[in-house]
Order: sequence, then C-alpha cells, then structure tokens
Amino acid sequence: MKKALTGLTIAGVLLAGGYATTSYAIDAETSTETGKALTWNFKGKGFGHHGFPGDSESILEKAEELGIKTDGKDAQTLMQEIRAAEIKKEAKELGIKTDGKETAELMEEVLLAKVKEEAENLGIKTDGKDVQALHEEIRLAKLKVQAKELGVSTDGKDAVALMQDIQTASLNKEAKELGISTEGKDLQSLSQEIFTASVRKEAEKLGITVEGRDIRDVAQEVASEKVKKEAKELGITIDGKYLQQIAQEVREKKVANLAKELGISTKDKTTAELVAEIEEKDSENYKRFSAMAFLELKGLE
Repeated sequence: MKKALTGLTIAGVLLAGGYATTSYAIDAETSTETGKALTWNFKGKGFGHHGFPGDSESILEKAEELGIKTDGKDAQTLMQEIRAAEIKKEAKELGIKTDGKETAELMEEVLLAKVKEEAENLGIKTDGKDVQALHEEIRLAKLKVQAKELGVSTDGKDAVALMQDIQTASLNKEAKELGISTEGKDLQSLSQEIFTASVRKEAEKLGITVEGRDIRDVAQEVASEKVKKEAKELGITIDGKYLQQIAQEVREKKVANLAKELGISTKDKTTAELVAEIEEKDSENYKRFSAMAFLELKGLE
C-alpha cells in the first residue's frame, strides 16, 4: 500500500510552506483522532462541530436526505438541524438512548463512546475514566507504537519526551534518505536542510527553476504543479477552481481509491467515514495519509 501514498508524502512536506515539517507531521499523526467519527460530512466537506459550512447545494441535499424540511430556512438554521440529526443518528447506532436529550449532551455521550472504543482497541482499560484521561492514554499508546517503529526506547518516558525522541529519530531518518549529514546539527537546522533538499528534488523532476529563488516560493510552485498534475491523473477537472479546492478533491479521490485497494466499500460513505475505516483496517497507511493529507491542505490555505 505504500506506493499509493508516495505522492502524498513529498507533497505534504512541500506544502507545509516552512521548515519544521517533520514535527508538524508528527503532531498530526499522533494526536488522538477522537473527532474522526464526529466529523459529519456531505460530499466529503467537513461539517458539524468543526463548523465548515459546505455549499448551499450540499446543505439542501443533506437536509433532504435526513428528512429535514428546508422551506423558509437559511443555511445556518439548516446546518444546526443537520448537525443535530447526524449526532442523534450516530448515538442510536452506538446504542445510546436519545429521548429527551439535548444535542450537546448526546454529542458528549457519542464522543465518550467512540473514545472508549478506540481505547479498548489499543488494550486500554476504560472503567471509571473520562474523555480527557482516555485521550491522554490513547495518545501515549500511539506514540509508543510509533516510537517502536523508529527503534526509539519508550522506557520511563512520558508523551512529551517520546514526542521529542520521535521527532529526532524521524528527522535523522529523513536526512539519511536524502543523503544529508546530521552530525553537529540541531533539529531546526536539520529540518531546514531536509525541506530545501526535498523541494529541490521535486522541482528538478518538474523542470522548475530553483537557482536564485527563495526556496519557499519554489515550494509553493512545486506544490501547485503537483496538485494540478495529480488532479489530471485522477480525472479531476481544475477549471475555475482554487488550488485548495483542487487539493481537497484530490484528497477525497485518493481516500476512495485507497479504501478500494483495502477492500473497503465506498458506497454512501463520506470521506471521514472512509478514513476511519482505513485506520481500523490498516493503521500504517492511515498514519501516513492523515499526516500528509493534512499538510497538503494546510499549505494551500
């Protein structure tokens, strides 16, 4: 499965638009994805507690799908009703009673249920623990898995210490792959060299001039060209679209393609739901995709 994500890895580094790319990716990978099942979407656009509105057509389509009357209601009102309906639907699927409960209360119960499910999958005991306590244990457990993959010792280390060691190991690994010496260099200097080398490598492939230019400007051009190239390869039109919109569509298509490769049905599922299933079925692919796709979109803001 690594082949399917190769383009994302480099593009993610480039689109970060700065030098501390590895630490940024680590933050994205190791943060507990407690919100993944609570990101109610339509057409892959974030919705619900994240507050991304989507377009009017999508809002009306989603309302109709949920049996919500739309006459005389503005987008904000419909979004609130859609959000409430989606949370109630999720609660019922989890076996949570919904009668007489406000949306906020249901949302808390759903969140706790999802966090407990994630914790149990990691072998963490959940009895008597609240969301925050479980969140911290899940974060530490995921960091330990990542540390093990990098050959980093976890003995007696808390989350902060592990994060620092993982960052160092990740940078050293990237530097080695790019032929960069790490001797006597601090993490900031090393990350700058990695960023510059990555941009130069990709620029050369795309025939983009580097000499005499600010490397960050080159990175933006490389990112733009890569996104448009990937869109073309995936059959996505770019006419009249902003780069961020193109990048979002590329991400959605890649999620769907990766899901299919893993044997996951994509029928009637949002991008968020597919990402959650990818994580459950293949956590290694999920970690790479989550971090790099996040960086792709971040770089185009």
